[in-house]
Amino acid sequence: MMQVFDKDTARLKYFKITHDNFNTFILKNNGSSNTASDIIKFLSIMIENPVVLYYGNLNCMVSTNLDNSKLILSDEIQPYKPNIITKFQYMKQMKGSCVQYVVKFAILSEVEIYITITEENRELTELDYMAIENAIINLQYGFLSEFAQDEVKKKYQRDIIHNILNGLLSSKEMTEAAAQLGMKESDTYRVVDFHTIKKNVQRKYTKEQLHEVGVIVGELTYLLPDALIYRNMDQIVMIQQVDSNQTELEYQKEMEEVEDVIQRSILYRKKDTDFQIGIGKSVEGYQRLKESYHEASRAIKYIDIIRLVTGDKNKSVVHYSNLGFFQIFGEIDDVTELERYIPETLKKLYLYDDEHKGELITTLQMYLRNNQSIKKTADAMFVHYRTISYRLEKIKQISGINFDDANEVLAVSNGLIIYKMLKEIE
Repeated sequence: MMQVFDKDTARLKYFKITHDNFNTFILKNNGSSNTASDIIKFLSIMIENPVVLYYGNLNCMVSTNLDNSKLILSDEIQPYKPNIITKFQYMKQMKGSCVQYVVKFAILSEVEIYITITEENRELTELDYMAIENAIINLQYGFLSEFAQDEVKKKYQRDIIHNILNGLLSSKEMTEAAAQLGMKESDTYRVVDFHTIKKNVQRKYTKEQLHEVGVIVGELTYLLPDALIYRNMDQIVMIQQVDSNQTELEYQKEMEEVEDVIQRSILYRKKDTDFQIGIGKSVEGYQRLKESYHEASRAIKYIDIIRLVTGDKNKSVVHYSNLGFFQIFGEIDDVTELERYIPETLKKLYLYDDEHKGELITTLQMYLRNNQSIKKTADAMFVHYRTISYRLEKIKQISGINFDDANEVLAVSNGLIIYKMLKEIE
């Protein structure tokens, strides 16, 4: 081109040819999942260097070499301006002994994508940057088309999963719906309920919070690629086929590892989302998925109770079968039935605290949690032990609780938990 045309004309011709070449992938694939892979591979051939595409959470999406690890953004990364007019912002860092260029772009101003080009074979030229610009533009078009098709598919899948989990289908409809999802009646499944409730905020969600839920859905899809994942506002539900060789304890640990990965990602994004996981029982066939979903939802519902009982404020993974006797209370839907299990002595104490805005209930909880040790209770509440002694005397006067009676202490302990459950229901 440089021999036939002048320099500027040659650049324009090259840009046009490159643009048309990348457009063929959009037309050929019609927004399929192969579009991004085809564009990245073609770009790599053109610029003779490895190219990698990453999700916004820095996990690898498509790579032209064997490196599928997470993208690492160096502390020394710097803005970079190629010697052409660019639509995107470039950054430059070192990867080992090679220069690496990082470009971040967005889809619908919401989803962030990273593309990296590493100069392993040769330095980039002006024409290479033109190819990169064209590749990114076509990636955006491709992702938009794929996003639109994916949203239609997700909406259809969400409706199916919602109806299956809530038992809204007849036996025939259930069979047809399960076939659409690739589920078999001879297989064993379980339902896992994920919640992403923001700390210290009532169940009202900002656009930013809902976007964060979407990011977490993407991370879960990456971590659990074989599972069916369904989102409803802040709630994320997963249907997963059970591995017959895996024990319940091993599965619990697997979910704890998933929770740990998500929590670290949340911290990396500087969010304060309280990510929780409720695990339902294994059921044979898709007809009984409603039972597993019911248990998973219950486990999430009473996770604060478990935190209270265990004293572990960070506990975030609960298997319904491990709720023990709390399952009995969890199955009672009539609030008045639950109130029967709260001792009269404790009700008097709650009334007193409500009227006087006192701390007697909190003191009682800490006292029982610390095995009736005044010193440990005082240390835990950061008050003098005489203050605790005074409050305990007040508790005895108002309620008449006999701390020497093991059965009564157990009833009071359970009553405190039931009261907390009632508050959660409200």
